Amino acid sequence: MIGGYHRCVAETIAHFDGFVAKYMGDGVLVYFGYPQAHEDDAERAVRAGLALGQAALRPKGEALAVRIGIATGLVVLGDLIGSGEAQERGVVGEAPNLAARLQSLAEPKAVVIASETRRLVGELFECAELAPLITVWMIVPTNGDYLFAPILCLA
Repeated sequence: MIGGYHRCVAETIAHFDGFVAKYMGDGVLVYFGYPQAHEDDAERAVRAGLALGQAALRPKGEALAVRIGIATGLVVLGDLIGSGEAQERGVVGEAPNLAARLQSLAEPKAVVIASETRRLVGELFECAELAPLITVWMIVPTNGDYLFAPILCLA
């Protein structure tokens, strides 16, 4: 099942010109803007997240409870570390850590984005603010349309 999920992630992310940096069990670290930057990388990331939420299926065709967090910011990619299949680039920056925290706030099949990502995507997506004390936004796809459901988060 994990292998099928990883293939689904790789195909979906590649469709939007993202880069799968690391698989961590059922978690995935993805970069947009590396190795090739695009002016609309934030939009591509959100579209990829929404598509992944719809595409990830269990072997019997049931949807997986995919939760996605997206943060935008500068990161520094270091040298390759590790060896064999464990080889990866070291990464330093706030965005990957923030994305992981946002992912933990997401409902199944939802995308939670940071305020900088929200600013960059502008009005391309309707978003709902999660909480006034933490500026993150949730996009929940349903049947090809978007339902925007705020959730309560305590800061």
